[in-house]
Formats: sequence, structure tokens, C-alpha cells
Amino acid sequence: MPVTCEHCNLGRICIPKGLTREEIESLGTLVRRNNTLPKGAALYHAGSPFRGVIAIRSGSSKLVALDKNGNEYVVDFVLPGELLGFDGFSTERYRCTAIALENVNYCELPTQQLEVLARDTPSLAQVLLQRSGYQFDASVEKMVLSRKSADERVASFIIHISERLRLRGYASTEFRLSMSREEIGNYLGITHETVSRLLHQFQAQGLINVKSKQLTLLDRAGLYRYCSEE
Repeated sequence: MPVTCEHCNLGRICIPKGLTREEIESLGTLVRRNNTLPKGAALYHAGSPFRGVIAIRSGSSKLVALDKNGNEYVVDFVLPGELLGFDGFSTERYRCTAIALENVNYCELPTQQLEVLARDTPSLAQVLLQRSGYQFDASVEKMVLSRKSADERVASFIIHISERLRLRGYASTEFRLSMSREEIGNYLGITHETVSRLLHQFQAQGLINVKSKQLTLLDRAGLYRYCSEE
């Protein structure tokens, strides 16, 4: 059986969540599925016309923005079941560039179909507004995180990735960090040397085990104590 929105294992956290069965069936006829991109390829570029909403099915990507001097800033990392494209909603042009961190499989709901659904399925607008609200919440959390010490930032980052994976039904205590130390440091506003040092420090304390990009979470409570969330 081909995977549809109705049968996709990510349906409870992707666009279909919050829609009726009939609305999901309508959505399924408009979504372009099984698109693939290799690591390093762009799903879209900053400044390009908004073409719709993208849902990551497998793999991961990063959202990056450039300042006027060409310096790159990692805005967010996007995991399976999460949506891309909201940075193009207001101006109809993307403000960021979305780059695959590994081979990516994704679904796309093009602009024209969004307009059709918004007219025929009013509840979709509420669902999309909710998803964009999640991204706003993430921006607030990142701003708060930027006020914390380096060890709090790295500990919070690990916990945050773990929780997002758990929500999506993936292993939350053993996972691969698809992003580099440089990309993590860029996102957190610290150097990649600091990221590496703190990962080794947490490992020496028995909180995690790190081997290349593979991370095992050994003591969640210990990490929570670092990020003051317990």
C-alpha cells in the first residue's frame, strides 16, 4: 500500500493532525510525496519565491540565514515530521535557506494547493497557524537559551533534540547528531571547540556517551540539572 497522509506514521505530528478523516483524504490528493534530496542540497534558497509548505519524512535539515556581510547563522534544525517554509509566508519569499544535513525524503504542499485547501478546508488554516506558532515558540526558547552559560546551552540542546525525537516515536536515548560541532556551535552562539569540550566533559561525568556523531544519553536527570529544567 502506498504511503498516504492517512497512513503515514508521522500524521499525528505533521499537517494532518487536527483535521478530520475526510479533510486528510482531501489533503492527500494534493500533497506531492516521496521527494528526495542528497546531503548538502537546498530544499529552497533565501530570496526565492514561496512555493509551499514542506514536511520532512526522513533525514534532517538546517535553516540558515545570511547577514549583509555573508556570515551564515544557523536558525534551526528540522527533524522528521516537522515543517519547513513558514519563513516565506509573510513576504512570499523565503528569508532562509534550507539545506539537507543528510539524505532527505519529504512531502510538499504547493502554494496553489494551499490556496485551494484554505478555501475548501477552513480548519487547515488553524492547523498551519498552530504549526507556525510552534516555530515562534522555538524562537522564544532560543532567545532565552542565548542568555544562559555555555554548559547550559549544550545540555539544553541535547535534551531538546532528545525530546523532539521522543515525540516523533524515535529513540530518545540513543541517536545520531546529523549536524556538525560547528553547526551546533553556530546555532548556540558558542565556538565549536566549546561544544566539543562540553560534550567530552559531559561524557567524563557519565551523563552521555559520544562516539563521532552518535550520542547515547546516560543520565537525563544530570543534564536537566545543568539546564535548570528539573
